[in-house]
Amino acid sequence: MTSPLRAFGPLEPTFTGWREAAAALGRPAVDLAARGPDAMPVTMSNHSHEENWFELLTRPLWGLAPAKDAVPRDLWHTLAGTLARALDPADDWYIGDAGPRNQRCVESAAVGWGLVLAPELLWDPLAPKAKDKVAAWLSQAYETEVIDSNWRFFPVLAGHGLDAVGVERDPAIADAHLKRLGEFYLGDGVFEDGPGNRVDYYNPFAFHTYGLLHYRISGDDRFVAPAAAFAGRFRSWFAADGAAVPYGRSLGYRFAQGSLWGALAAADVEAVPWAEAAGFSRRHLQWWWDKPILEPDGRLSVGYGYPNDALVEQYLTAGSPWWATKVFTGLLAGPAHPFWTAEAALPGPLSEPHPPARAVHVRDTGGHVTRLNGQAWRPMMRGGKDTYGRLAYSSLAGFSHSVDGPGLEAAAPDGALVFSEDGRHWRGREDSDDGVVRADGTVVITWRPWGDVTVTTTLEGARDGWHSRTHEIATARRLHTGEGGWCVPQRGHEAAVANDRIAVVSQGIRSELVDDGANRCAGLIAPMPGTHLYWPATVLPVLTGVLEPGRHVLRARIFAGND
Repeated sequence: MTSPLRAFGPLEPTFTGWREAAAALGRPAVDLAARGPDAMPVTMSNHSHEENWFELLTRPLWGLAPAKDAVPRDLWHTLAGTLARALDPADDWYIGDAGPRNQRCVESAAVGWGLVLAPELLWDPLAPKAKDKVAAWLSQAYETEVIDSNWRFFPVLAGHGLDAVGVERDPAIADAHLKRLGEFYLGDGVFEDGPGNRVDYYNPFAFHTYGLLHYRISGDDRFVAPAAAFAGRFRSWFAADGAAVPYGRSLGYRFAQGSLWGALAAADVEAVPWAEAAGFSRRHLQWWWDKPILEPDGRLSVGYGYPNDALVEQYLTAGSPWWATKVFTGLLAGPAHPFWTAEAALPGPLSEPHPPARAVHVRDTGGHVTRLNGQAWRPMMRGGKDTYGRLAYSSLAGFSHSVDGPGLEAAAPDGALVFSEDGRHWRGREDSDDGVVRADGTVVITWRPWGDVTVTTTLEGARDGWHSRTHEIATARRLHTGEGGWCVPQRGHEAAVANDRIAVVSQGIRSELVDDGANRCAGLIAPMPGTHLYWPATVLPVLTGVLEPGRHVLRARIFAGND
C-alpha cells in the first residue's frame, strides 16, 4: 500500500500541478489495461470480467482528457490502440455489445467524453476500419436502453462524442433522456437518483457534474440553475481540512466527491465565489493525497481510506475507482480562470438544514462536519443500512460497516443506536420512512426495529463539535441497547471512563460520549477490524443498558474534535 504523495510526490495546488496529478493517476490504469483483459485483477463484482476491464481502460479518460497536453503521447497512443481492440467484435479483447441496461452503457460516456476533448489523440490516429467499429459500438450504446436514473446522462455524453467525430445520430434519443432527467428534480438543487431513490453524492458527481459538462459542450442550460442551487448547499458537506462527510453509496469513487467544484469552473458558472469553489476543490484532493489508497503499482485501490473490498458495493471493481478523476474537470477552465488564480477561501462554522436532501449538515468551530441524517436505508445496495441508515455521519471520524457475527464489535454502531433480544445479535435502523428535517436544524425520525418496537429519534447538532440524540422508545419486549459515539484509531489510544461517560483520544482525535440520565453504562469496544472507512482498526465509545417492556427515553451527547 502507498499514497499518491509517496508514489507521485507532493500535490501542487495549481493548474500545472493538477494536470500533472491527473496524468500520474491515470497512467497506471491505462498501462495495466493495455495488457488486456487477462491482466485485469479479479475483484468481487456483479458485472462480467470484460466489463470490469473496460472500466479500467476508459474511466481514466475523465481526468486524462481535460489534462491532455500534460499526458505523454505514448500513453495516448496506447489508449487509442487498446480502445480500438476493445470495441472490435472480431478481436479477442472485445468487451461485448452495449446491450440494454448493462454496464457497458456507463463507460460509453467516458468514450464520448474523450472523443469530445481529444479527438486528435483518440480518433484521428485510428485506421478507417477501426473508426467504423468504434463508431458502430458507440452508436449502439447511444441507442440502447439504460436504467431509469442518472444513467440517462450516459447516452447524452456518448452522443456528444459521436458529434465530435462526425457520426450521425438521432437527436431525439438524447432529448428524451434529458427530459426524463428533469423529471427527477425535487427542488432546491436536488435530484432523486431515479423514481423513489436516494439523495447522495450522485447529485454532485453525476447529475450536476454531467449537467454542467453537457452545458459546456452543447450550450443547453436546463441543468445549470439546479447545479448552482445545489452548490450553495453543497458547501456544508465539506470540512475545513478538505474532507467530505462520507455518506451514501459509491464512496469507493473517493475524490469524485469534489467534482462539482471543477465542473462549475469548466462551465464558467459562478454558483459560489470562485475563491470558495477553488478552496473546496484544492483542499479536497489534498486531503486524499497522503492517504494509503494506492496499490503498490500506483493504481487506485478498491476501498475508501485504505484498500478494503468489504467497504464497497457489489458493482465496484478494480477499474471503478477512476471515476474519482472527474475531480479534474476544472482544468477545462484554463490557467487564467479565477478558479485557479483566486486565493482559496476557508469556510466557517454553520448549520445547514436541507429538506430535499433529508439532512442537516453542521460545520463546527473546529471545521469538521456532522451530518444529521434523516434519509432511509437502501436495501438493494451492499452495506446500504450503514451507508444510508445511520443517525449521524462525521467528516472527522467517518463511520463503520456492521458485519455478521455476535456482539457490539460486529455491529460497530458508531453514529447509531442498536437493539438486541439476547445481547449478542443486534439490530439498528433499517426499514423506516425518511425523517423530517425541521427549519430549526433538528431531524426527527420514526423507525421500528421490530413490529412491536417504535423509536422516535430527535437529532440536534451544535457548532462546538457536539450533537445530541433523544430516543423515545415504546417496546413490547425486553431489549438490550447499545449506542455508539465516534470511532478513533485503535493504535495508541488512551481512554478515560466514568459511570455514564467516556472519552478516548488517539492520533490527535478526541471522541466523547455522555449518557444523559438513562443510567446506561459507558464503555469502550474494539469493532471488528476492517469495518471502518478510515482506519483498519478502531475503538468506539458505547453506552449499554437494558429496557423492560414499556416506554422509555434515552438521551446521549456525542463529540468529535481534535485533541
